[in-house]
Amino acid sequence: MVPEGPRGAAQPGAGEQEIMATIYSGIHLKLKSMKTPWEDKLKLARFAWISHQCFLPKKEQVLMDWVSRALTGYYSKKLQFGDDILEGLWTYLDDILHSKKLQKLIEKGKIITLHATIAQIINDRIGEHCSNVPSNATLSNLVTVLNCCRGILTSPAFAIIYSSKWELLVDLLCTLSLLLCCRLRSTEALRSTQLFEVLLLAFDLYLVAQRQQRSRGRVFLQVCSPLLQPFLLLRHLLSSRCWTSEDEVAVWQHLSKEVGQKIQAALQGGLFHADLLNSYREELLQDDGSQEKKVSPPKDLVAPMETMLSKLTDAGLFGPDLHSAVVAGSVPLLYRLSLESYCREGNHLLGFHIFARFLDTLGFPEPTGVGPGQEPADWNPGLITLDQLLSLTLGSNIYNVAVDKIRCGGLQFTLYSRVAEMLLSYPRQEIPAWFRCLRTLISLNHLIVEPNLDDLVSLAWLDADVSDPRVGRAQESLLCALLETYTKLRQLPRLFQEVLAIIARPAADELRRPVLSAGLTEKLRECLLELPAGQALDIWDLMLKSLEVLIPDLSGDSDLALKALAVSTLLNAVLFNMKSLDDKTPAPVLKRAQLLMDKMTRAVVTPLLRTVSEPSGKDRSPWALRAESSGLLLRSTWVQLDHMMKLNCSKYVSPGGAEAGERGLHCGLPLEGQGVPGQSSALSLHFLQLLAIQGIKSITMQPGSRTEADEVSLRSAAVRVVRLGEDAVKNAGARAWDGELGSIDDETYAVAHWHLLMSNLALLLPHLPEPEVSHLADVVTANLLLPERDCGSENWLSIPAMCRSLLRSSLLPEMQPLHRGILLRLMEGVSSLLPGTGFNLPACLLEQTGDGGDASQEAGNQQSSALGSLGSHPSPTQGSSLLNAQDVLSVKETPTRTLLEHQLDRLLQLLDLLGALRLDSLNGADHFHCFVLLVSLVTTLKPKLEKANTTKCLQALSQTYVLLTVLQTGTSCNVVFKRAHAGDILEKVMSPLFPAGSRLASCAECPVWPEFLDVVQRFLTVSVQAVVERKQSMCLNLEQFVTFLSSIWLSSARSKWRPVTEQLLITALSALSRVVVKAPLQPDKTRHMGNTLHSLLIQLVGLLGAVLQSHSDRDGRLEQNLTVLGVTALLETELCLREEEEEDVVPKEGGVICERGNQDTQGLKHADLYQRTCFQVLHRLPSSPDDPESVQTQLEFLRIYSSTSGLCSDCDNETGIPSVLSAVKALLTAPKVTQQFIQSLEVQLVELLHCVAERCTEQQFYLIVKSIAQGLEVNNLWNGQHQEVVSSLNLTALFLKCPLSGDVEKTLWFIVPQIIMALMVLCKESALDQPWGFKVTLLSLETLAVLVHQGEGILSNPHHVAVAFDVLLCVPLDHLRLDEYGSIFRAIQEVLFAILQSQPKVLFNAAPTFFQCFNRLALSVMHKGRQKCVGDKGVTKVSEVVLECAYLVERMCTQIASKAEKFAMFSSFAVAEYVSELQKVTLDADVKRHLTVGMYHLLDLVTESDLRFLNASLQPGVREVFKELYNGYTHYHKSKKQGEEKYTA
Repeated sequence: MVPEGPRGAAQPGAGEQEIMATIYSGIHLKLKSMKTPWEDKLKLARFAWISHQCFLPKKEQVLMDWVSRALTGYYSKKLQFGDDILEGLWTYLDDILHSKKLQKLIEKGKIITLHATIAQIINDRIGEHCSNVPSNATLSNLVTVLNCCRGILTSPAFAIIYSSKWELLVDLLCTLSLLLCCRLRSTEALRSTQLFEVLLLAFDLYLVAQRQQRSRGRVFLQVCSPLLQPFLLLRHLLSSRCWTSEDEVAVWQHLSKEVGQKIQAALQGGLFHADLLNSYREELLQDDGSQEKKVSPPKDLVAPMETMLSKLTDAGLFGPDLHSAVVAGSVPLLYRLSLESYCREGNHLLGFHIFARFLDTLGFPEPTGVGPGQEPADWNPGLITLDQLLSLTLGSNIYNVAVDKIRCGGLQFTLYSRVAEMLLSYPRQEIPAWFRCLRTLISLNHLIVEPNLDDLVSLAWLDADVSDPRVGRAQESLLCALLETYTKLRQLPRLFQEVLAIIARPAADELRRPVLSAGLTEKLRECLLELPAGQALDIWDLMLKSLEVLIPDLSGDSDLALKALAVSTLLNAVLFNMKSLDDKTPAPVLKRAQLLMDKMTRAVVTPLLRTVSEPSGKDRSPWALRAESSGLLLRSTWVQLDHMMKLNCSKYVSPGGAEAGERGLHCGLPLEGQGVPGQSSALSLHFLQLLAIQGIKSITMQPGSRTEADEVSLRSAAVRVVRLGEDAVKNAGARAWDGELGSIDDETYAVAHWHLLMSNLALLLPHLPEPEVSHLADVVTANLLLPERDCGSENWLSIPAMCRSLLRSSLLPEMQPLHRGILLRLMEGVSSLLPGTGFNLPACLLEQTGDGGDASQEAGNQQSSALGSLGSHPSPTQGSSLLNAQDVLSVKETPTRTLLEHQLDRLLQLLDLLGALRLDSLNGADHFHCFVLLVSLVTTLKPKLEKANTTKCLQALSQTYVLLTVLQTGTSCNVVFKRAHAGDILEKVMSPLFPAGSRLASCAECPVWPEFLDVVQRFLTVSVQAVVERKQSMCLNLEQFVTFLSSIWLSSARSKWRPVTEQLLITALSALSRVVVKAPLQPDKTRHMGNTLHSLLIQLVGLLGAVLQSHSDRDGRLEQNLTVLGVTALLETELCLREEEEEDVVPKEGGVICERGNQDTQGLKHADLYQRTCFQVLHRLPSSPDDPESVQTQLEFLRIYSSTSGLCSDCDNETGIPSVLSAVKALLTAPKVTQQFIQSLEVQLVELLHCVAERCTEQQFYLIVKSIAQGLEVNNLWNGQHQEVVSSLNLTALFLKCPLSGDVEKTLWFIVPQIIMALMVLCKESALDQPWGFKVTLLSLETLAVLVHQGEGILSNPHHVAVAFDVLLCVPLDHLRLDEYGSIFRAIQEVLFAILQSQPKVLFNAAPTFFQCFNRLALSVMHKGRQKCVGDKGVTKVSEVVLECAYLVERMCTQIASKAEKFAMFSSFAVAEYVSELQKVTLDADVKRHLTVGMYHLLDLVTESDLRFLNASLQPGVREVFKELYNGYTHYHKSKKQGEEKYTA
């Protein structure tokens, strides 16, 4: 064995080892000798350490002492040698400390010590690097020193040199912290974790030593003096550093956080230890006469708070540039640590005094202040710190209003008031923390800000200029807290009085911001709903009085007009968010509301509008525009409020009589010329529209039929609403609006106008003439074509976003005129991209359809009469439209056109919008127009040679075929076939694809190409299906299409081979074959159509077989899914022919019998092709989990192949039944297969396995089931074969779902008991298996549920059901992730439900075990559904998973209640379990609602004797919970049930 040597040291040669071995006995003399060169001493020392031939008494200790003395002598100036020797000595010491030899010796108990002077030397060397940035040479020396330090700290035998000398350890921690601060201050990246690791080791040793110190005063002083400032500076630098990708990942992800946690632990244990509590009390509470006499503090510790703050405020180490930031970041930490240590019952006043002392360190000016010179240079850090201090004070319940007032004379209140006064004296609205501080002060006590409420409302609300979103959120939070506080105090009118007083002051800014934001409006709504009705009316009255004061002097005063507008907007928000009057409203409140309505129209609205209508108000000056806006706003508010009150309260009478509402609606309206853009403000125009809409509502809701005058009024009002914003909307673009009335101006008016239109579209549209509908369609289409942009907030509104929402709405197809208008615009856009092709049909047809939406039926009739003669000669009166339609739908060749990249992008956008229009609901004429346009697009569009252009062109064609498919499934699909022959249409749609095959070949390898083929196949399937269902010239049209495809194949066979042509032919022939095979025959045309279909099938078999055979012979690269699809269609078609040909005789007329032919009735023409395809499918199936559609196609082929007796044998090892089953099992065992994937294939898998089971012999099926049962054995889990277990579970569930019968069914159920036992063992074992436990358990439960459900009437042994219960009871429900818990819960519930529904006979004896499983589920939901507090990781709502589980418990209770005869005696125990657990936990409201309803159903089964038993046996606290539950049951559930039973026969 080669002995271990020091790392990086030069090893002595063999000759040197022999020489040194001869003098080993004198090594210690050589090391001590002054004559021996230091290079030789190092060599001797290294040799002595690694050599087994060197025998010295206590050799390791001698060498350790030698290197320690050498280093000590050098640094004490007693020895002198070069830097190389010094570095060699440090390296030697490092190698010794980290050698495995030393570790093994120490582990064996050998005592080896290290000189204590080494610790001081290490501290000094580290300290040398703290002052300046070291060079590379000294850096390498520092790395070695740090390695030595790490070796000492990691070894308890050596770490004692630090732990035994407290000062050395403190010094080490201080120097390491300062060294790390230097590194963090530099711009160099931190690429090494060494310094962090050594610091963490030092922290661990220090924290242990700190806890062992008896003198807490000494610990406090040593933390304060050398450690506090380095710790706080280091914490600040770590938290404020901008980490980059060059920094070591472990440093900023883990190590920096660990260092911060260690700093907090050291500060808490050193500064705020429990033994120091009396010292703090002595210092801070000495003037508090109420404090009882305390034990005197330690003699060596006086004024700890003063000592700590003196170090904190000393800027020596921090420097002037970092001092304020470090203090601001450290004060909240120190305050939080003090609260965690001392803020217990009885020490809250101490916490306040600590807060006050920390507050003084922030350097805020006095509220009454002396000048700007004393203000901080930067308010942001101080305010953030103050916010954190106040939040900690609030969260720790430091301030008790009553205790502070009674015992302390309002000491805390005075300080908090001074803080509030300071904040309002020096407002900083640009800093979010300023608002948060005020919010916290309001939460402490609203009286703190009450004396300065006017300043608060002014500075923080009405006059605050806030543009930053972060500041806006903080401001909104403050104002919401203000509203909520005054609402709870029932003083909201007092707050609004201050608001109105501030509004009435002279405005500091002409453009004062809106009073209410969206969030503030929402909070105001909540507050007004909580207020008593009388106080809401008080606020209403206050605002009316304020307006009464403003109106007389309004004329010519722009500032007063602005104030009136602000008050009007606020009044509108209050009136629309307060509680509405109803029939339960007290009479005094109703009478006062009527008086206020009368006062509003008489003293405010009418004078305001009269002022505007005077000659001085017609000059459209700013004051007139604002006054007009105020008047229209209030009148609109009054009208809507009056209308709402009449609807909700039958006792309400409009002021002035029944016609007052009409007068309010029309009286004082501006002239038509005044209410137009440019002459009225945006806000005025908005309220003119609101008034017009309210007028439409009033007329519409009148009883009886409408007169002609009403219709004219409706039409005029609707047109006016649209035209008032017509010009603004066209130029609006993507501007956004927050939805608030106060923010409507010239920029946001268009969005507000459009929002009003969209909100009332169903009301306006029936009364709009064609030009206005066209305008709406133009705007919608133009905005839909705009690119999507971010509005800045998800709650903001923009015209494009509203148009997209309209397009997605299910109501748009019901609005026929607008839907048709948008459709026509989009069709025009598509047609405009294809000019110069000789196709002008869309434009002509659009002209022919007429104007309005009501003309659609007439247009359809015109098209029916005109286009019905496409097959004959058109008359001259039909015009060019019919000729163009004939050209489009005929098989004539049409000119083609290539599009550029941007044109294709535009086309794709238009086609996407057409797809969103729900084309399946079009009327006949529009359906035909759209179909013709899309066909023209298919025939005209030609791809370029470039791959990018071809890909986009292919996407456009794919989308076009999708739209054609939608049209063919629509309600008017027969319209097209009435105008043209189906064969012509199919040929026309498919013919352009084959010539373009050479250009499309470049996309054959792209993902777009298979999707395109799939789309074409769906279109052909739908179209051919429509031809078959029409039963008119079906065979003629289909034969024409087959003839066309045959000609394509023949021309392709003669020319160069093109794989794209083959793929298209396979796609078309596969779709055609699969539809024709399933085509029904009419009873009266059986003979003729049967012969024709037989001939058609023969043609399809020949053509499709030739194409597939050609592909197979050429071994061309063809998409696998398409190949299998084509072979499947060919096999189905040939099987259909074989079934017909097996009928050897065919009855003819007159009872004559004839032979059908001499064809082979058993053989298949393409058997070799089928077997080769089967072999490939079986080979590729296990490796295809990434493509579900491909797997479905392959399984479908295998199903048909397996059911064909002439092809699939039960003993063929390559393509027989065993191979099919093996491939399916390999698919289920594939690593990438997920349960979602298997569920998507469940139908195909069940059908295939059913075929396999039916084709097997009884012995073969028994072996299959036996192998599945062996796959469920638990030793597979032990051997790591988890996929084998998973596949066996899936196969078991799939076989159980197969509709088996006869001996096969008996064989399966014969082995079911063994499967049940295996499932129980799997569930017990998988609970301990972490990686696969959840999946195996879930699949076992799902399989068990299927087994119990399918075993109805078969699984009759009670023992089997008992085993199923054992399975449920062994499944753990704790320590699961929420998604896992939900899945397991649903699976267990399904098993219980299956037992309940399918095993009624067995259930009676197993009822106790059933309830044991059920109670387990209910209790687990109660544990998961506990009410979360705000501080519980920020969670305030219970998960949807838990809610679903609670609903399942309720559903299960309902099912149990339906089996009253079986569960009557056990339901009381379930209720007792529930109330016992309910007494321990506080449930979430939604969870409790579901569980309570479920318990009500169980209480239906509880008898009177059970009730007496429960009341007697339950504990007192639980009994109260049960009484509450039973009272709710009696009040809500039992009475309802009895009422239903009364009317039940």
